[in-house]
Amino acid sequence: MDDLEDFVPAGYTAPTVSRLFNEETTVEREIIEHLQTPALGWTYRSREQVTELRPDEREVMLLPLLREKLKQLNPGVLTDEARVDAIVTKLRACRDNRQWLDWLQNGVNYKFDPAENAQDVRLIDFDNLDANDWWVTNQFPVEGNSPRRPDIVLLINGIPVVVIEAKTASRSKPDWREGAKQLGVYAEEIDQLFYTNAYGVGVNETRMMYGVPGRRMQFWLQWRDPWPHDIDEFNEMKVSLYGLFDRSNMLDFIRHFIVFVTKEGKTEKVVVRYQQYLAVKDILGRATDLNLPPEKRRGLIWHTQGSGKTLTMIYAARSLWEDPKLNQPTVILLVDRELMATGTENVHVAESKRDLEAKLAGDYRGVILTTVHLFEGMPKRITKQRKNVIVMADEAHRTQERELGTYMRAAMEGASLFGFTGTPVENDDHNTPVAWGQVKDDGTIERYMGRPYTVTDALRDGVVKPIHWQPRMADWQLYGAKLDAAFKREFGHLPEAEQKKLVSGSSTLDVLLKLPKRIDQIADDMVDHFTAHVRPNGFKAMLVCKDKEAVKLYTKALRDRLGDETVMAVISEAPQSDSAEIQALYLGDARRKKLLNEFLIPAQSEVQEHQDKPYRKVELLVVCDMLLTGFDAPILQALYLDKGLRDHGLLQTIARVNRPYNELKGHGLVVDYYGIFDHLNEALNYRPEELGDIAFPFERIREHFRKQFDALWALFPTETVPRDGSHDAFIAAMKILRDEEGAEKEFDTGYRNLRVLYEALQPDEQLRDFVRPYAWLTKLYMLYRKKFHPEAALEATEEDAARTRELIRRHIDVEELEKEFPTYVLDEHFLTKLKDKKPDAKALDIEAMLSAELRIRLDQDEAFRPLSEKLQRIIDEKRAGTLAGIALIAELELLTEAVRAAVEESKRPIGQQLALKVKTRNAALSETQAAEVAAAILEEADKYCFPGWWNSSTVDPELSKALLFLIAQRFSALGLLSGDAMEFIVSLVQVLKRKHYKPGGKDAE
Repeated sequence: MDDLEDFVPAGYTAPTVSRLFNEETTVEREIIEHLQTPALGWTYRSREQVTELRPDEREVMLLPLLREKLKQLNPGVLTDEARVDAIVTKLRACRDNRQWLDWLQNGVNYKFDPAENAQDVRLIDFDNLDANDWWVTNQFPVEGNSPRRPDIVLLINGIPVVVIEAKTASRSKPDWREGAKQLGVYAEEIDQLFYTNAYGVGVNETRMMYGVPGRRMQFWLQWRDPWPHDIDEFNEMKVSLYGLFDRSNMLDFIRHFIVFVTKEGKTEKVVVRYQQYLAVKDILGRATDLNLPPEKRRGLIWHTQGSGKTLTMIYAARSLWEDPKLNQPTVILLVDRELMATGTENVHVAESKRDLEAKLAGDYRGVILTTVHLFEGMPKRITKQRKNVIVMADEAHRTQERELGTYMRAAMEGASLFGFTGTPVENDDHNTPVAWGQVKDDGTIERYMGRPYTVTDALRDGVVKPIHWQPRMADWQLYGAKLDAAFKREFGHLPEAEQKKLVSGSSTLDVLLKLPKRIDQIADDMVDHFTAHVRPNGFKAMLVCKDKEAVKLYTKALRDRLGDETVMAVISEAPQSDSAEIQALYLGDARRKKLLNEFLIPAQSEVQEHQDKPYRKVELLVVCDMLLTGFDAPILQALYLDKGLRDHGLLQTIARVNRPYNELKGHGLVVDYYGIFDHLNEALNYRPEELGDIAFPFERIREHFRKQFDALWALFPTETVPRDGSHDAFIAAMKILRDEEGAEKEFDTGYRNLRVLYEALQPDEQLRDFVRPYAWLTKLYMLYRKKFHPEAALEATEEDAARTRELIRRHIDVEELEKEFPTYVLDEHFLTKLKDKKPDAKALDIEAMLSAELRIRLDQDEAFRPLSEKLQRIIDEKRAGTLAGIALIAELELLTEAVRAAVEESKRPIGQQLALKVKTRNAALSETQAAEVAAAILEEADKYCFPGWWNSSTVDPELSKALLFLIAQRFSALGLLSGDAMEFIVSLVQVLKRKHYKPGGKDAE
């Protein structure tokens, strides 16, 4: 047997790219192929190639590549290997994503010798794309709390910066959300892969979403612009792919467009949105072209409220500061300072007019945070007409108040001016475009710079939630003609002289707004609505009323009904004019800031760190002039409106409730006691095509509920699925979900949407006839989740929300359900327990068990892939009608035994697994003989195996030859090489690979 080459399996070489993909990973293939195009310029490296650069699977950086790039990028600093070692050691020790991103942006500042100054060591070359190595790899194995294998990893200079999890939309349920959720699991299980992470991506064939792994799905977004590439906008996945992974864009993202925002002591990572990025590019395009006259270096940016205008200004400030064409500019931000806790460097907060004037006159370079009010009386041309001065103003229309805008522009003559607005320009507002708009070549004023980001865009992207309005207490509404009607109703019986006396000291409106009878009745209604619709799901609310006197009256009425700790007034403080009763509501700056931070916490939070925050228990704020703009509180769902507002004041106020919060917040709600929304067009002086749908009637939610309910109900025809609550009926329903293409995904998504709508409406008399049918769907959803996702609890959970939890408790016997639909374990008794079941129920239980088991196993062990593919083929044949009845059950039972055997085998020590392979090859051998062969195999493997060898294709042929030679020489009499000898040898090598055999490992027994 000298010529061992004859026994080496044909084609035993490193796989090519095309062979790495199968029917379940077509998304991976498409992404990698696009990344390798000249337009994107990434280089593919196979798992084997990448593994050679990793000492083991716990290390996620490609250290040899990283060392070489460090030396190339820092030739004058890293002058010997010892210095490279020092930097690599420092990098490997860092577990903080914020620190890592700072190093990627700015380099590592390191003092190599006490006699030297500290020096910056660059990790990335931001000026020359091609000076960096851009690698993409797939099926990247990582050892952590458990072994995981992310689908695609993107690395710059050997540092992993993006992780992509791809799901196949054509499968019954998976979509991009499953990929995003999987990344959240990875962030816990293999956290070392995310120390250096910029962002994660969940993707299927049609949609790519990006976000911070571990954050709620509400905060994952779609990148909708391919700039600088020209891609058909209807190919959404490709648009996102080219926009997110253009190499120049990615360097820009890492350097300027990822920030850490701190609110209420909690810091969260925020990644730029596409409209923010494009706006910053527009600003840079004008501000950095210093050959343009000042009137050309201007622009008004309209991004609807809730879309992140303040962060856009921060991103722009960072980009402007680092742009060499501006030579260390002065960037002035006119914005509320409390919104700026992002850790942005080079920021000076102007505390007074004198402070601001000193900075401007003193040629300060950096970012100045201030308000337009501090420019009052500012000397002209204080910045000496420098062209590298840039002013950016939030809510640009407000800068025109009094003469403040005039003072600011005179002081900043020659500067670039950019205004932001959350609302469109009003029809009769000519000042805002003149103040901020670019003067075009024909002398006309540009209306907006770039493409506006409208409320329609924001709703489509999920950046904001739709706002619905609901009129209540119609008799007390006072808008327009209703005011006189209400006055006549309440006081018409009095003599005319007494009616005049009533309004002699104030207006008719004031008399009615603050009428004790009206305050009491509205307070009663508000409390009823709040306790029934807002509080149960942990949301909070805000009441907006006319003035401080109304705040005082409503605060007392609401505290009488809800308690002092639940209701808090927030008002501006003017001791010289406010009464003592109003001054009693003052909070002062420190208490007000504490209140607004703690208000963001759920009132019933049981998190330990929240227990010493008493203002979390505040659930309803009462305001008149404060918090109507700039107050970002996602937990706010309801806004009770009892104030006459119009135009941008109305739009800004109602937008307080449009921020996404959690899955249950499907909308924001404005409860209108004043009567504005019945005459909305009169209150909004805008171009209709710019305004869009700013709010929808509450009845629209009922319409959505009925439509969604009808769609779900129709999935289960009554002739096939009787609504009698029987076991057979639910089996028939789940059979439809599994057998009909797309039904499972439609039901899963549709039910979750229906649940949100149900929570928004209930209690509602119009839902009475839907309660029991909704309970039936809820029971089916619980069973479906339990069958195919056994980790889900068969009981009411927080995800179900208050009204659904109540419905489950009243209408669904969970204990009885558990008995009727028991949870099984895949063991030797599993099929025996099912033997008396009807065929449909039996097939469903087996399929459910196999689906759940293989989904978990496949994520950890590639050896289960053939079994997973076999299950999918059975399901496909079943859906095609070519496999059914006894034949279907027989196939499923055979697969069950194969999966159970594979699971049992995976649990055995590697020595036992090898012995079993030997015994299977020749059943006549004794246990002792099989164990002797297994021990010899491990002894021989010790000569060829090293940490990570299982990812290298070069080891397999050598190891195969060695094992073949071993058995041929020492165990030839045992008959192990008869027939297809090489098939047996390959099976031994596969056991070693699956168990990640390491010489001397504990698992060798």
